Amino acid sequence: MGVREILAEWGVKEFRVIDKAAIQEITLGASILATGGGGDPEIGLLWAYKVLDEGKGIIMVDPTDVPDEIQVASPACLGAALVLTEKPPSSEVINLAMRRLERYLGRSIQATIPIECGGVNSPVAYAAAGEFGVPVIDVDGMNRAFPELQMTSWVTHGVHASPTVSVDDRGNVTVIDTGEDDLLAESLARRAAMAYGGISWIATYPMTGKEVKEASILNSQSIAWAVGKAVMRARREHLDPIAELLRSLREERGVEGFRVFKGKIVDIRREFGSETTKGFTLGKVIMEGIDEHRGHTAELDFQNEWLILRIDGEVRCLPPDLIAILDSETGEPIRTDIMKYGYRGTIVLIPAHERMRTPKGIELFGPRHFGYDLDYVPVEELNA
Repeated sequence: MGVREILAEWGVKEFRVIDKAAIQEITLGASILATGGGGDPEIGLLWAYKVLDEGKGIIMVDPTDVPDEIQVASPACLGAALVLTEKPPSSEVINLAMRRLERYLGRSIQATIPIECGGVNSPVAYAAAGEFGVPVIDVDGMNRAFPELQMTSWVTHGVHASPTVSVDDRGNVTVIDTGEDDLLAESLARRAAMAYGGISWIATYPMTGKEVKEASILNSQSIAWAVGKAVMRARREHLDPIAELLRSLREERGVEGFRVFKGKIVDIRREFGSETTKGFTLGKVIMEGIDEHRGHTAELDFQNEWLILRIDGEVRCLPPDLIAILDSETGEPIRTDIMKYGYRGTIVLIPAHERMRTPKGIELFGPRHFGYDLDYVPVEELNA
């Protein structure tokens, strides 16, 4: 049964066909929302292009149209983004993970869901949907990227990461099933990725259509698509991409983002070896202000993604709120795995989705989880 037959069986008549232009816009928007992480978007994007070139359709459906009883799962990568750039996978790797998850569950996966808004993990879910002949649902678990497996709205709303199937490019397979202990699932999945050389490909978060609707960030892919469209249009029409990005967030999400700093990178302090010892890219970046921010200094800590921003020593953003460093002329995100001395960019801050700001969410991925002796304060208050 193909994707259109599946939708006909569900009684779904309205859906969005994803072509190359659409997946490019979605991937750009997801990369911007990925808070400096999410990996090299070319890896997921080229796989999605290949799927489309082979004549396999990619179709996105609204979560409200998904039947309650279907089985869905999230195909993704887990590990250090820096290693991912050096060890991109073939499509067979993620296909193996999905098939092994189906075998373990004893059920077919009838739709895919992106685990996050990320340069790799967003388009990978679309490409896998095309490969398997199933729809991709307009949701994810974060509406940003986060470094750890349990850092999702799914966990905070009662859905668990187990079972997770982890594979590498040599066909090794690890099945992780820790029941409701999502921190242990993260620990074991991270160790598997390190044993594989720093990166793994996973099929994770199996859930029903009902759970998708109750626990996901709904229509998150549409938010990423709107962001990507806005920045692409700014490039074509020679507009300010930062202004267009902020406008799209107001229109699509009804939130205000903040343009807080413009500067150049003058110091990068990486924790060398963390990719293989801890499974993350870790460190700190110092930016020196330029133009209207001359004489000021910004410091950003990162663990795959940007975590905390201080300007002149004052905290301006804490997790789970979003930090993005964007090229001021193109709106292209400056990622933690590609940044270099002298890179210039504008820092933009975005409020996290309300499903990420629950008390459970602040416990699981707020500042104290990352070792900061700070209470969470919303970015709107820190930048009032």
